[in-house]
Formats: sequence, structure tokens, C-alpha cells
Amino acid sequence: MLLTSTGVISRSQQEESVLLLRKIEELNKSTARLIVEAGKLIQESKQLSARVKSLETPARTLAPQR
Repeated sequence: MLLTSTGVISRSQQEESVLLLRKIEELNKSTARLIVEAGKLIQESKQLSARVKSLETPARTLAPQR
């Protein structure tokens, strides 16, 4: 038994709480990794977009004007 400010909780409730806290920590770490990875993908997407635009620009300037 564990005495808290709100009362007494059983050992099984305490163990369940510890497991849930560990899972929350794991989810937080996974979320942080996903955010970092998303940032990298956004940067790569911007770079690819810039490269595509730079490849399209000469083709437009070389096309005959009407």
C-alpha cells in the first residue's frame, strides 16, 4: 500500500501507474523523434522544390516567346 495526499492506493494500482508512466515517456520520446524526422523531411522537400524550380526556369527562358 502507498499513502498519497488523496488516499491509499494498492500495490497493483501503483505498478499499473508506473507502467503507464513508462509508456507515456516512451510515447513522448517517439513523438520527439517523429517531430525531428518531419523537420528533416520538410527541409528536404523545400530543397527538392527549389531544385525543380531551378530546372524549370531555364526551360521557360529558352522557349520561344509569342
